[in-house]
Amino acid sequence: MENWIQEALFQWKSSKVKLNSQASISQIEKAEAIFNFKFPDDFKQLYLIANGFEGLDWQQHMFSFWSLERMIDEYNENNNKEFIGFCDFLIMSHEIGYKKDKTGVFKLYPNAAENEAEKIAETFEEVVFMINNSSDLIY
Repeated sequence: MENWIQEALFQWKSSKVKLNSQASISQIEKAEAIFNFKFPDDFKQLYLIANGFEGLDWQQHMFSFWSLERMIDEYNENNNKEFIGFCDFLIMSHEIGYKKDKTGVFKLYPNAAENEAEKIAETFEEVVFMINNSSDLIY
């Protein structure tokens, strides 16, 4: 297991965050088909160990990583089909996720246009670190 994943899981478990059990390759592939988007390898590595946080649980900085099922539900309810959220702050103050046509990780505020998504990180690994360490860029 990658060191960054061990560190993230340790921090979440130490903070009593409830994690879902691992996602399967077939669950990830199903989500990718629904989104018409290929997740980066670092995203898949973490989700093959923990499929997001249980329910609406959140970590100490009030971010919640979503299960694949919740990602699909949020995507289906959202009119913006170019953004794929995987995390939110303070119960949907804003979302963290991917844009289908751009590399990197973005934050997007409710009712914002897709082109208003702001890039905050190059990789999923980087954004997990930023969220767990309360970087100013994630707010």
